[in-house]
This record gives sequence, C-alpha cells and structure tokens, in this order.
Amino acid sequence: MGSLRIAIALPHLGVYGGIRRFLELGEVWTRRGHSVGIFTPEPEREPWLPFSGTIASLGALPLGSWDVILSPDPAVFLRARAPGALRVFYAVLERAPGERQAFRAADLVLANSAGMRRYLARRGVRAHDAAGGVNVAWFRPAEGRPAPTSGPVRVLVYGRVSRRRKGTWTAVRAVERASLHTGVPVVLTLFDAPPDGAGEPALPRALRIPHRWVLNPTQRALADLYRESDLFVSAERRAGWCNTAAEAMACGAAVACTRSGTEDFARNGVTARVARWSWAWLLSRRVAALLRDPAARAGMAARGHDAIQAYSWERTADRIERVIEPRRGGHTHGTTHAWAQARA
Repeated sequence: MGSLRIAIALPHLGVYGGIRRFLELGEVWTRRGHSVGIFTPEPEREPWLPFSGTIASLGALPLGSWDVILSPDPAVFLRARAPGALRVFYAVLERAPGERQAFRAADLVLANSAGMRRYLARRGVRAHDAAGGVNVAWFRPAEGRPAPTSGPVRVLVYGRVSRRRKGTWTAVRAVERASLHTGVPVVLTLFDAPPDGAGEPALPRALRIPHRWVLNPTQRALADLYRESDLFVSAERRAGWCNTAAEAMACGAAVACTRSGTEDFARNGVTARVARWSWAWLLSRRVAALLRDPAARAGMAARGHDAIQAYSWERTADRIERVIEPRRGGHTHGTTHAWAQARA
C-alpha cells in the first residue's frame, strides 16, 4: 500500500478513550510512513499520548492536501473539508447528536465494534469493520504474575460516575452484592480522570465493602492498576468499544462485563463473564462466579489475554487501510447516503 495523507478531525485532545483511539491510530500510521495530521476547532496543547504527526487548527485543514478526512464527531466531521479528500465517518458512539447528517455526508462509514455495526445496520447504514483496539505493547501482564491467593480479591472499576452510560454505579453495586452474597472479601479500586480537575467523585451512598479512589493516574500507573487487579468489572451501556475492559484483559485481569462495547472480545464463559443487560443483580452473578473460583478466574484471564491480541491498534489500522485503499481518488462525496438511507 502506498503512503496516505490522513487528516483526523477531533473535537479536542482531552483524556478520553475516544480520543485515545485516534492518537493511537495516528501514531501507528505515522510509524508506517503515512502523513498524519490532527485538527481540532481550537488550538490544542500537546496530546497526552505520544503522537509524531502534526497538530493544527481545523481552520487550516483546507490549506493542506489530504487523501482522507477521518472523524468520529458528527459536528466536527461536517465542518472538516479538504479538496478531493475521501470523507470517512468513524462511528464510535450510539445516538451521537447529528449522526444522521454525518452518515449522509460520508463517502465511507467505519464502526469501532460489532455492536456498533449492528446499531448502524438497524438504521440502514452500511458500516465497515474497524473494531479495536488496545495497545498490547503497553497494556500487558506483569512478568511473573503471582498465582491467585486466599486474600481479598482485588477488583477494579472505571469510576466515571458523571457519565451514567459508563455504568460505574451499577458495576460497584454488582461487586458489593457479589462479595456480600459469597462471603468472599474484596478490595475495590475506582479510577478516573475527573473533567476540569474536579475532586474525588461522590458515590450515591456509602459502600459496605472497602474501596479507594485513584485519580488522574498516568498511563504507567493505569497499566499498573490493571496488572495488580484480579478482576475488572464493567457495566457500560451504549458503548462503542470498551477501552477499559480491553486494557484490563490485555494486562491479565479477569473481566466481568456487559455486552456493550465488549462483544468482539468478551465471550461469555470463555474470555469473560458477560451479562446481557446492565443490571446490578444480573452482573453480580457473573462477578460472584469469579470471586468463588480463583482457578477459573485465572484461566479466564489467560484466555482473555490471548484473545485480545487480535485487537491491537496495528490490526485495527490494517482493517481501516484495507477499506480505504480501493477507494482512493475515485470516490463521490455522499455515497453513503446514496446506497444506505439513514432512517429515523
């Protein structure tokens, strides 16, 4: 494949999983010899992950020469213009405001998970597989990971309480319920990078299990949190791709989760314990099964680690390149709308 000039249009460069996707992919493409630029509406500081390409204001985008414009944000995507560029909308969130207009304006639609492709298909939009990913070079088990012990089970939950669809409170209640029901002691850790430097998030009530918060962890500290955990619990709703569950799995933690954002890599009873719905009582059953049986937990963690390797950012970049390459230079803007009308 020849080198590509890829412009990535983002709403900001904040510390969010959706932003991670494009910094990671941009870095992979830059290493492969493609020219990559990230464009945002307002001037941005240096990104929080390594990125070797260029960063500029969205207003400068039309001044360059680009083969591809790629964006996950409908409003930014509709603003992003460059002469002759293939317009690619990368769907990462269900029911994103303005998504129908973005589908219609796109030459190509990508989806970041099997669940997102199914969501788009129900709306008459054909989306190509761009599932993934995880940085498997960074998120990996500690060498000489110890065997499970008889002490408290170390459980980790993503603590973004301010965003209900992340399911933090559901996951926390599931862990609490499972521990009290089984009698297996746990130590719960919640981590978050609160928006705008806010303080420790507040849970709706006091917990009956020991817990602590870790706020604003560095990437090294985040990887260590995953590695030190026996079990990661996620209860997301309407997720495209669950970064945290994938990262935990890559670091060797067992995973109990909902289907949302995980069905590409979380196979119930094989690589994870999966609850169909984001209900605390239902997820608690999956958690309880892993609390009771340390050997089964360790086996599931090992199988999960092996399975998630198929979703490295390099492989996600491969999937996207295979879709884009045949369409270089011969596209017609708005073809998505021509062959797949987005329905209400």
